[in-house]
Amino acid sequence: MVTEDLITIILLIIGLFLVIIFLIFTKRGKLKIEMWPRVFGIGGAIYTFVSLMTMSILLSPISEFVNYTTTNLFWSIVFGIVGYIGGLSFVRNAKNQK
Repeated sequence: MVTEDLITIILLIIGLFLVIIFLIFTKRGKLKIEMWPRVFGIGGAIYTFVSLMTMSILLSPISEFVNYTTTNLFWSIVFGIVGYIGGLSFVRNAKNQK
C-alpha cells in the first residue's frame, strides 16, 4: 500500500468519526439546528486544512512549506465557505418542513 493511500484512509476514518460525533450531539439536543452553518463552515475548514497539511508535510519536500501552506489555507477557506452555505441550506429546508 502506498503511503498516500494509507494517509487518505486514516483521514477518512477520522472524518467519519467526527460526523458520528456531530450526529450524536444533534440527536441529544446539544447542537441546535441554528448552529449547523457555523459547525459545517468552521469544522469543514479546520478539517480540510489539517488533512491537506498532513498530506503535504508527509509527501512534499520541506523546501516548499510556504507554497503548500498558502495553497492549503486558501483551499480550506473555500471548503469552509461551501460548508457554511450548505449548512444554511440545511437549516432553511429544516425550517420549511416544520
